[in-house]
Amino acid sequence: MGGTTANVFDDMGVYWAEIADKNQTERQIQFLRNNIKPTGYVLDLACGSGRHSIALSREGYMIVGLDSSQRLLRIAKQHSRDIAMVLGDIRFLPFKTGTFNAAMSVDTSVGYLPSKADDKVSLAEVRRVLIQNGIFVIDVFNREYLTLKYKGQNNLTKEKEYPSFFFRQRRTVSDTGNWLHDFWTIHDKSGGQARFFEHEVRLYGRGELLGLLKGAGFRVSQVFGGYEEENFGTDSPRLIFVVVAK
Repeated sequence: MGGTTANVFDDMGVYWAEIADKNQTERQIQFLRNNIKPTGYVLDLACGSGRHSIALSREGYMIVGLDSSQRLLRIAKQHSRDIAMVLGDIRFLPFKTGTFNAAMSVDTSVGYLPSKADDKVSLAEVRRVLIQNGIFVIDVFNREYLTLKYKGQNNLTKEKEYPSFFFRQRRTVSDTGNWLHDFWTIHDKSGGQARFFEHEVRLYGRGELLGLLKGAGFRVSQVFGGYEEENFGTDSPRLIFVVVAK
């Protein structure tokens, strides 16, 4: 994904690519079409295996993808060699000031860095590489929704089958609501081997993330609660800001 900290997504490699591909990708791409114009360069932050970048590039968008996972970038390049894919850290973007007309961070890529201060730095970097009035779409879990959903219900489990493996997830949210923690078990179909991964992400509410975005030099254009552009509320599963660089 987007930082240099321990990277569970890099460890998972093709497993994560399969999970991500099945996770509302078409709805997310349509949302991006609706909110980002295909003019100038667009930066896909924490692009992973390129599921958004590749689809949009085929429609005429000039995409540059950035991720900290060399393994996921390798998968992306196997699918398309026509897109610039850059290995990097979202706190230190390797681009000149004002390079991009738009940027996108989709499906909770913010919250994996060591501290909130690091998230603040990364948002300032996004502002730096955008032109004035450039668009930034940032999509994360809605902390209030998850807190209500998991309150008093630790270790909720779900199971799902993917093309090459069986997946089991045990999820908890901290008592403070600041952290989501997943324990994932994967059984590979080719040999039945079980592998175990832990995933943790910092959660943000609307007010807190809004403050970080304003502090980084953005003004809010719209706030949505889902990929169908639903109005945001405490019961919305997603928290999606469409902001403009001042």
